Amino acid sequence: MSEKPVISSNGRYTWPVAFLAAVALTSVLAWAFWPRGQHRVSLGGGSGVVQVVSVSPDGMTIAAAGESPTIRIWDVATNSTRFTLEGHSAKVTGLAFSPDGQWLATCSFDHSVRLWKVASGTQATAIDAAKKSVECVAFSPDSKTLASAGGDTTIQLWSVPDGKPVRVIKRHTRRIQSLAFLPDGKTLASAGDDGLIQLTNWHTSAPIGTIATDKHRVRELAISADGTKIAAALSGTGLRWWNLASRTELAKFEAAGGALAIAFDRSAVRMASAHEDGTVRIWSVVDGGAIRTFKGHHGPVFGIGFSSDGKALISAGADGTVKVWDLP
Repeated sequence: MSEKPVISSNGRYTWPVAFLAAVALTSVLAWAFWPRGQHRVSLGGGSGVVQVVSVSPDGMTIAAAGESPTIRIWDVATNSTRFTLEGHSAKVTGLAFSPDGQWLATCSFDHSVRLWKVASGTQATAIDAAKKSVECVAFSPDSKTLASAGGDTTIQLWSVPDGKPVRVIKRHTRRIQSLAFLPDGKTLASAGDDGLIQLTNWHTSAPIGTIATDKHRVRELAISADGTKIAAALSGTGLRWWNLASRTELAKFEAAGGALAIAFDRSAVRMASAHEDGTVRIWSVVDGGAIRTFKGHHGPVFGIGFSSDGKALISAGADGTVKVWDLP
């Protein structure tokens, strides 16, 4: 089943706009309201491409970035820009809120990682993280450690908030595109162009295990909230997910258009995927079946995330829009 947002003919809307996230050198934000809580935000002027998006743990703040080095922080309650963060000198490649909601980590093609205070929008730390681009960041479950990785094939661990180096982990031979901490407090998952998902004890750098993806590049990883499953968006072959304890494959979908981003909801019952063909899809984690396909983006969808209550899905695309989809 597919759904496409349609403008209400009676001019009334079931819900007010709940989320807004967009970034670019833009002069106009045009709002359009959609029925049953489905909304679209359109960018006017400038590039308008939204490539990375992150939702705070409480669902009240959204960070988004596009082709420029600028990051915008949006307040959900007021539907307005809270802060514009400037500090990177090149395109922003990754965003992550800390689990305690106090920090936002950003990384960029400028080889740096920056740590921002969410409450004030001020920069706490700038880290010269690598000799090559940094493409992903992730916080440990206790929010006290930040991991970064990218083109130099190593994983760097930093203390929060001072940004002091903690440890370097070497498990990959090619570019790393995604990092994800498990809720067990000891395991870090990493993956990228070498087609391997590496599980590492980040306290000791000791290997825990490896999941092979048949040599497919991994674009993004996601861990279920209960820590029992790991999913991967794979270049050219859709997505897969595995049982983490046994590292056995649970489901495999060669989805049309290829998956670019994935996310579990907090119940670990559903998973969402964003695709090159402009679709957003919902899957059942229980039986691996397809639940729903949303069509509305024009062009690839780069970012995706569930609201904190699981009632909405946020997607960000190359068409310069961030959409919020109502979920049953």
